[in-house]
Amino acid sequence: MTHRAPPLVLLALVTALAPATLHILVPALPMLAAAFDAAPGAVQLVLTLFLAGIAVGQLVYGPASDRFGRRPVLLAGLTLFLVGTVLCGFAWSLPALIVGRTLAALGGCAGMVLGRAIVRDVYDRERSASALATIMMVMSLAPSLSPAIGAYLAQWVGWRADFVLLGAVGATVLILTAAKLEETHPPTFVNVVGMIGSFVLLLQSPAFLSVVFATAFTSASWFTFLAAAPYLLAERLHEPPSTYGLMILLPMAGYILGNASVVRLSALLGSTRLFVLGLALSLASGIMLALWCLADLTPWALFVPMAISSIGNGMSQPSGLAAGLSVYPRIAGAASGLMGFAQMMIAAVGTLLLGLLPRGSVVAMVAVVGASLALALGCGLLTLLTPVHEPSLAPGAIVEKRLGSSTAFRTKAWFRGR
Repeated sequence: MTHRAPPLVLLALVTALAPATLHILVPALPMLAAAFDAAPGAVQLVLTLFLAGIAVGQLVYGPASDRFGRRPVLLAGLTLFLVGTVLCGFAWSLPALIVGRTLAALGGCAGMVLGRAIVRDVYDRERSASALATIMMVMSLAPSLSPAIGAYLAQWVGWRADFVLLGAVGATVLILTAAKLEETHPPTFVNVVGMIGSFVLLLQSPAFLSVVFATAFTSASWFTFLAAAPYLLAERLHEPPSTYGLMILLPMAGYILGNASVVRLSALLGSTRLFVLGLALSLASGIMLALWCLADLTPWALFVPMAISSIGNGMSQPSGLAAGLSVYPRIAGAASGLMGFAQMMIAAVGTLLLGLLPRGSVVAMVAVVGASLALALGCGLLTLLTPVHEPSLAPGAIVEKRLGSSTAFRTKAWFRGR
């Protein structure tokens, strides 16, 4: 069945909603500690549990969209995002804010999962890498601008103004999605055993696992930096929130530049080589970050190396996502959810680890970021040994071969309909 390609701008909007929600509040984290008279470690949960909510939600949305279709599941997620955002706006305590942020994460991550899966529904692997890069380049404008907008709103009006803006944007995206997005994956029968079978099938693939962990450790490096930078600026350098909001534009611009290069270089170099090249560039910039920050901590020492790292991330992430979704294209929803879960959970672990280390020490930040980037490149190099190929067998036949006749018997009806 041929699907009409959905508007890439709309897919960029739904994909960008959760990242924008994450980034808009980061500059205000020190302000939240003062507003709720809470320790920085407790306020850190606003970020950590948001990442965990995105991780858990992606495990559900992928298989659910394979079963019920992309469109209704996406609309349900956007509705939950709006409910959580309203709760954050009226939060009367830090626990209430954390609950609202977690609900917003659970809802907003639907766009992250399904935006990628919809692309894979309508494009082949090489074209999907280009389309994903285009979407990421467009959607990067939202998390690029949201920290600056959030910083100035928090500084001039108050942190609750961030959620007023997010609520208006979320309502607009929900209306546009309901009006413009057509179904790209017809509902098919699937049971719990079938859902588990799809995850087991993916987890048995070395090609899938190498890509998943490479992209996950890359994400961990970025979110660890996000967790550390506001406090380093505020406590070590005595800068206002607006400094973070402006300086974060450098790595965001680097990510857009990296995405733009994918559109041109993926056909020239191939997605696998481009993937590894981006990971290598990110690790080199991580070494630069450590040397510069340990020698003389300044805002430029923090953000210029991360801008270079973001160029590498912009090169590697679209190619990695396209490769992961192409291992078994007919269960792209489950693959997208599992990749997103790994990315956010490893990122959440990175932020938790950072919270256990001395808050004012730049060594903690550069150590976690550097280790994450080194692990990312190590996993990425494995993709050269385990290249992704479109499967020659139908997914049901592969499940039967790998999981055994008992599990395959239960999943056979699911895959037959796909």
